[in-house]
Amino acid sequence: MSDQETHPSIFALLLFGYSLAVLGVELLVTTQAVGALMFAILIAGIGESIGGIWELSKGETLIGTTMATFGIWLIGLFLLETLGQVLDLLSPISLGTYFLVLLIPIAILAVPPFKNRMAIPIRGAFAALFLLVLFAGAEFILETGILGPIAGVFAWVAALFIWILAIEDVLEIGHTPVKSAEPVIEPEDSDPT
Repeated sequence: MSDQETHPSIFALLLFGYSLAVLGVELLVTTQAVGALMFAILIAGIGESIGGIWELSKGETLIGTTMATFGIWLIGLFLLETLGQVLDLLSPISLGTYFLVLLIPIAILAVPPFKNRMAIPIRGAFAALFLLVLFAGAEFILETGILGPIAGVFAWVAALFIWILAIEDVLEIGHTPVKSAEPVIEPEDSDPT
């Protein structure tokens, strides 16, 4: 398989979508899914980080930077939720701040997809992620009980768009141009000597 046929974004997108879907379950269905959520965040963080670095090494700046940023952020979220609790650093304000400041990188990374009118799934993913992070961060700080479920809906919407992006990459596998099997006929040398 050549480099043109590799799609390191697939596993990272699948894992990121998975963690968002589990977040939606935790916010909309049952808070008892928090254990599943924590490990979904961890595996998505690792997958996104690896996939992002791999994409960057291939010269794919936008997807690589986006994945690496979210991957490292997710690992940090896992550590804040686990180690931060042990160290007594976890609070609604710290979680809200951690979420809300991510809005700046999301907005910056969303500029090329919207400016260049890229496909709807990538624009939809950025929009849903922005709204998810906004509502989740605000819920942590304000503790309204209303904004969390709204964030859960956007988690599922983001997961759907991200899985669509993964499906598009999967469908590209095997559809790269194939070199012709016909032999190349070299022109005869016209030099009479």
